[in-house]
Amino acid sequence: MGSNLIKRQFAVTRKSIVSILEGVTPEVFESIPEGFNNNIHWQLGHILSAGELFLFNGQKNLPDNFNENFASGTKPADWTNDVPSVEEILEKLQEQLQRINEISDESLQVQLEKPFIGNKTVGELAAFGAFHEAMHLGQIQILKRLIQSKQA
Repeated sequence: MGSNLIKRQFAVTRKSIVSILEGVTPEVFESIPEGFNNNIHWQLGHILSAGELFLFNGQKNLPDNFNENFASGTKPADWTNDVPSVEEILEKLQEQLQRINEISDESLQVQLEKPFIGNKTVGELAAFGAFHEAMHLGQIQILKRLIQSKQA
């Protein structure tokens, strides 16, 4: 199935996220440039929440406030309840990566009860999750550069 390849992709993306965020100020994390709906803070929470959905079938590994604030279609403008901090999200991303690395090859071959986003097995969904995460890494890079260029 290539589970090591999928796990390596998650590790590379998570390492890149940490590297890109070095020295980023709280203002940059929370800024939403014109034309965008979300900020870096939301992107990070969304990566974490989506990872739970794609890799752990939405198991209750996170408190409800993660999904409430970071699920697809949410945005910071709608935040009204307890929003996890960037630091908490980054910590949980590391914990999640450890759980990803513990996923067995056999479990990646399990058929989904019904296809999800065109994926039929847990492994296919995990591969989609790796793609999804890298796509949001790109969004983080764009937001950071755009926000910092306007501050200069």
